[in-house]
Amino acid sequence: MAITLVLHEASRTGAPVVGALIARELARSEPVRVVAMKDGPLVRELRETLGAKNVLAFAEPAFHFRASFEERLTRAGEVIEAEPADLIYANSLGASVFALAAKLKGRKAILHVHEKAAAMIDLLAHDVAKVEVTRAVDALVLAADDMRDDLAKLFSYAPAEIQTFGVAIDIEAVRRAGAAASTPPLNAKGRPFRRSQRLVVAMCGHASIRKGADIFLETALAAPDADFVWIGAWGPEETPDNVAYEDFVRLASANLYVTGMTDNPHPYLAMADLFFLSSREDPNPLALGEALALGKPVLAFSRATGVTDLIGRGGLLCYGQPNAADAARIIGACTGEALRAAGLRAGGDQAMKAYDLVAKMGRLRALIGRVRGDGSPAPGARSRARDDGAVELVFS
Repeated sequence: MAITLVLHEASRTGAPVVGALIARELARSEPVRVVAMKDGPLVRELRETLGAKNVLAFAEPAFHFRASFEERLTRAGEVIEAEPADLIYANSLGASVFALAAKLKGRKAILHVHEKAAAMIDLLAHDVAKVEVTRAVDALVLAADDMRDDLAKLFSYAPAEIQTFGVAIDIEAVRRAGAAASTPPLNAKGRPFRRSQRLVVAMCGHASIRKGADIFLETALAAPDADFVWIGAWGPEETPDNVAYEDFVRLASANLYVTGMTDNPHPYLAMADLFFLSSREDPNPLALGEALALGKPVLAFSRATGVTDLIGRGGLLCYGQPNAADAARIIGACTGEALRAAGLRAGGDQAMKAYDLVAKMGRLRALIGRVRGDGSPAPGARSRARDDGAVELVFS
């Protein structure tokens, strides 16, 4: 028995970090190899955890979206043929070509979905994923419960086994990383950030429309009495779909600072007074849990994420779609003293229970056992007829 877990990239944010934690925990009981479709800073950590021989990372062209889907499927099949694993765990819809290749090679496959509807549509439109993938896999694992509706709307079939994993973090590791030294982020004029009495608002991710980079910039412009820090890729060489970049340069806002790609986002989260989830769509963002682990309250909008009940206990929840006007109004009314209030910190500590890795891994190991055929039914699972023979994959 062995598992190959596939990451769509090896960044130290979001889905890849969750995948790395899952790989680490599974490796405690059986051989685990990780395939990173795009090399990145997480690879070194994975090699230290799993051993260098158990981590395979590709330079970007190997699985670049500009390659045809058939080329990527063939390449994934070649990788799987060289793997001893009986189970392929594709850790995002962006890595789902490996789930399809697994089916063609006669292996079991689990797909862990971290994307909501808009991201799903984008991946389908760019031929990164195929609607047939839910028919091919043996089980789905979800980042948030409300993603079931998105899957039902966009995919024609779902396997009988669907489990919500949520998001898990290594709380103590995040806190240790938050205490590390860091290079000051820079604003559009190249001036470094310096801590003062001003409120500091942070967001973490690859700058894009989905992550609300433009909303974050507009909020910074509308709240000049606070400082804003974007943690992650921002410039066109790192994230070409950042629609806010030209305005960032043109308007040269003095109170918006960016880190660019960073191996350790946690010191920047640690310096913030408030984590602002500016994403238009983010089912269960890892950075939200990391901010809570660092004692930071969260500002988010109810239509942006599937974990609004969690945020409500550890921050500020605004009804509706994310927008700069409401965000700036709320931030303008905040003070450092209010954001450090015992009630908000206690709510964040309580919310940490939702990130309990040990409890999540127990359920995930049981799911893997069922996929492999140990015969035990899923707790509360409904019976569903399905074709247990080969699935003919004629891609749309």
